[in-house]
Amino acid sequence: MLLATCYLLLVSCGFHLRGTGLAQLPEVLAVLRVAVEGGAAVHDPLLDAMRDALREAGATVSDAADAPVLRLSGEGFNTQVLSVDAAGRVAEYLVRYEVSFRLTDAAGKELVPAQTIRMQRDYTFDRLNVIAKEKEEEDLRRELRRDVVRQIVRRLSKVASSK
Repeated sequence: MLLATCYLLLVSCGFHLRGTGLAQLPEVLAVLRVAVEGGAAVHDPLLDAMRDALREAGATVSDAADAPVLRLSGEGFNTQVLSVDAAGRVAEYLVRYEVSFRLTDAAGKELVPAQTIRMQRDYTFDRLNVIAKEKEEEDLRRELRRDVVRQIVRRLSKVASSK
């Protein structure tokens, strides 16, 4: 009985598990092509993440010539020193990530103008645990990519539904 009550309270307050709040794309974007400008590899991490997110949002990712095209460009990571300790050694890093995107129809007419999404995260650095901190930076980069991809899907769902 207590478990059922807790469940009802969580559901009624709007609580959702992380990752379940992905936006749904409108019918206009039911089929999409995704292209990474600059000749990205077949298994480019950004391309794979974008395809997965679009599928989760209800779109079919296709190579059809008559489908709207989501063009991703300008992907870039930048790491810089955020702070140093009293001895002049790095204490914190800042990781920045940005991706530009635009949506065109099959004829090349712009549906969503070029936009850039930028995100950043910081992490502390411990020179005694370099391998662990390198792994942490890899995880941050993966999380930033995932968050940017979800932000793109959210923007597509809002802009396309208003047209």
